[in-house]
Amino acid sequence: MRFAFIGTNSQAWPLLDAVYRSERHSLATSLIEGDLRQQLAEAAISVRLADNAEDIVAGQGAEIIVLALEDLDEILRLSRIASQSGRPIVVILPSLTASPALSFELQLLLDEAGTAILPVTGRWRLNDLAADRLNLGLSAPDIHQVSLELPLLDSTERHLLQAVREGLDILTATGFRYSQVTCLDAASPDGTLLSRLITLNSQPEAETRLPPASLTLRPARFAAEPTLRVVTSAGEAMSMTVTAPNWLSRIEVFSQQHALCSVALDDCSATLELAEAVAKSIRRRRTVDVHFDAGTERSVFKSQMTAIGCGVLSWLMLGMVAYLIAGQLLTLPDWVWYTARILWMLPLVLFLAAQMLLPLTRDRGAEGRRTQRG
Repeated sequence: MRFAFIGTNSQAWPLLDAVYRSERHSLATSLIEGDLRQQLAEAAISVRLADNAEDIVAGQGAEIIVLALEDLDEILRLSRIASQSGRPIVVILPSLTASPALSFELQLLLDEAGTAILPVTGRWRLNDLAADRLNLGLSAPDIHQVSLELPLLDSTERHLLQAVREGLDILTATGFRYSQVTCLDAASPDGTLLSRLITLNSQPEAETRLPPASLTLRPARFAAEPTLRVVTSAGEAMSMTVTAPNWLSRIEVFSQQHALCSVALDDCSATLELAEAVAKSIRRRRTVDVHFDAGTERSVFKSQMTAIGCGVLSWLMLGMVAYLIAGQLLTLPDWVWYTARILWMLPLVLFLAAQMLLPLTRDRGAEGRRTQRG
């Protein structure tokens, strides 16, 4: 097969190198720039370059399109053009901007066009995972704990985000969908990151409790060899090696199977949601839920009324002080004082009237639920 590469993301380099060295595959006309172009030059690999991406995705020279871009809109635009020509698309996730929205949009495009769309994820590095499989299919009751340690080449934001996403995807290759995330960073006095510990769990009220999973990121000089360790409920330990992925065999399988691509995009979405929860856990310095439902209309109403109630109490106290001071210092007609008392008490009357809406909304919600059940 002939592979065309479009983009700048250096994460695509191992795949490009694998295609170049393969006897069964070759490089088609590509559009390579930035860090990826530099690696291409250092390896002295000759590739014919196009002037624009549209000529590549709309032309007939390539059989598989590899997108290694940072711009999410450009990824979606080129994916849409390539899918119209019926050619499989391999998406290298952006280093800094990847989000669940990207995988959701690609899923919609996959359902609409039917062309294979395959995201490159961390689980590709598991040698124990066959090319035509997406998870290890472990059973939660049989597993006690899952752990993984990965090295950090450097602590820049780009490499840190890549390592977090890769590690989370390897952990979820067990087949478990976690719903709680806790992230703790250990830093040296000068602010250098020494380690990042990410713990995954299920919510306490979940019907099926999942075994806890942990991801540890350390600088390469301190990290152990990357290995996924699984401890069974019987106390037995299993180790699964994490190495360079077998790119080409997996792409060959998935490019022919639409259903596998759909599941791969679902798994990618789950990983990206976990990555967003990790960022949220770092900001809030506590355990966070992966899926957080916004408040209902009634709960939002109650919160707003509480805030308004505090404002009304402040208005009454400050108004009373102002009224007493004005009464001692000013001589005004009686109608002015009557008007001032009305304006002083009006917010309280309106607030108490609004509170009567709360029982009405409660009754309305109960009636709606009864109607739905009926």
